[in-house]
Amino acid sequence: MNRDMLRIMLSIPGVLLLSIDILLILVLFKESIPVLTYEGLRIFTEFQWNAAEDPAKEVYGIIPPLVGSLYVAILAIMFAAFFSISLTIFIQEIFPYRARFAIEELINVASTFPTVLYGLWGLTLIVPLVRQLAVKLGYVNVTGASIVTAGLVLSIMIAPYSTAIIKSVYASVPLSYIEAIASLGATKIERAIIVLKMIFPAIVSSLLLGFGRAVGETTAVTLVIGNAYRLPLDPFLPASTVTSLIANNFGMATYYKYEYSALMFAALVLLITSAFFSYIGLRLANRSVRIVRGEQ
Repeated sequence: MNRDMLRIMLSIPGVLLLSIDILLILVLFKESIPVLTYEGLRIFTEFQWNAAEDPAKEVYGIIPPLVGSLYVAILAIMFAAFFSISLTIFIQEIFPYRARFAIEELINVASTFPTVLYGLWGLTLIVPLVRQLAVKLGYVNVTGASIVTAGLVLSIMIAPYSTAIIKSVYASVPLSYIEAIASLGATKIERAIIVLKMIFPAIVSSLLLGFGRAVGETTAVTLVIGNAYRLPLDPFLPASTVTSLIANNFGMATYYKYEYSALMFAALVLLITSAFFSYIGLRLANRSVRIVRGEQ
């Protein structure tokens, strides 16, 4: 097999994947045209979701669930940042070296768990705890299913993913840097703080990649968020995200003239949002690796 033929064969999978991604965007855009023609820019200003048998009475607005998606994802990465950074310091600086492999493998396995397991775990454990906390804060008739519950569940779900990235970059810091820090008499915690400052772009990138995953999560969020269509101003009240909106309404969407198209447009907006943050995260990850290696 000559070199040109090998190059062509190796490029086929990449071209195929890129074509599928482009086709996905085109299909979502095509299916969104009916509701964009009907609603226009009102789809960004309406604060209700009303599927009616009379097409003239149908009203669709994606801002409340979109804000809900961003709200949940932001809370998730805030909690995940605490979990991931703490776990990285514990593994790299405190945990016995010979036992690190076991906990690292446990983290890797946890990142592969089906998301429905996290959702069921959150439903049975986190929801009651949040309900008790909300009652102590003065809330009445709360179920515990809320924005903050979804954020906590998602943070546990993405923490292994973020931890793996942060730990990998942390471990790639040159030994000469570590020895120089130790020669100054720094304690383990002081050394960890210095190294974390060095790999700060990697921390941000891991959280942005986690944000891209969290904003698109469906099953776990749908189980614990409460699925109430409202603008999520209070984190202890039920709300909805774009993914939970799609999951709850897609089954009956074809019975109405525009709801199917509205859900497709919501999916398109979600895709663009997730892709944007994932792209920024990947760029920062590459930059952080170059900085640690001294290439920039």
